Amino acid sequence: MDILIINPNTSIDFTNRIDFIAKSYANPGTNVKTLNPQTGPGSIEGMYDAMLSAPGILDIFLRNHSKFDAFVMASYGDHPMISALREITHKPVIGIAEASMQVACQLGYRFSIVTSGARWVPLLEESVVKYGLSDRCSSIRSIHLPVWELESGSQIDVIQEITNVAMLAIKEDKADVICLGSGGMARFHKLIEEKLCVPVVDGVIAGLKMAESIVQMGLSTSKQSLYATPKKRPLQRLPEDYSSPNDNQEPGIAILK
Repeated sequence: MDILIINPNTSIDFTNRIDFIAKSYANPGTNVKTLNPQTGPGSIEGMYDAMLSAPGILDIFLRNHSKFDAFVMASYGDHPMISALREITHKPVIGIAEASMQVACQLGYRFSIVTSGARWVPLLEESVVKYGLSDRCSSIRSIHLPVWELESGSQIDVIQEITNVAMLAIKEDKADVICLGSGGMARFHKLIEEKLCVPVVDGVIAGLKMAESIVQMGLSTSKQSLYATPKKRPLQRLPEDYSSPNDNQEPGIAILK
């Protein structure tokens, strides 16, 4: 199978890090490719950045849709393009935040998320509620570093800070599992897990494995209600490819001709 991972920011270093960890954990026979937009913010620090990244993400998706069996959005949060892409394809579109939380629920009763900047705490609180996991989430804690500093700062210092915050979540919040709340934390999970007494879930790996499983099970995105294909309609000053298909469009290619 072929899986496309989309890093929503424009950082090639982030993309390479995500690509490395995903390929390290991919099943034999799974081909992984990781791409990032050519335009947009260098890091996603909130919803404004997420919206700025949307056109570049859509461009990647439209150009590559036919080549892949599933898609993973490597943004730890409820990025608006996750739902948007689900509307325009039958193929699985997986968000790494929801995937990691669902994996965590299989490993312990309660999980805590350790994220980057403080702004992500309320955003992830909203995501936890949306995913129906409020009763399973012990806490969301921040290391008070913007996403871009996960790349530019000392990796040793960043890992130690994540570990310190995770220890507080375990001791004070009674977390059984730790979720790493940023795609920029990819590759850190085993180093942190060695210092803790609980499982540490990497969102990129969780998203990849969930995508593989759904493809292997032969499942696809439901078009019954929330992710129903948008109706075809005229668009002003937008590419023709952005227009939605007729209702009898070929299954599995909900927007591409």
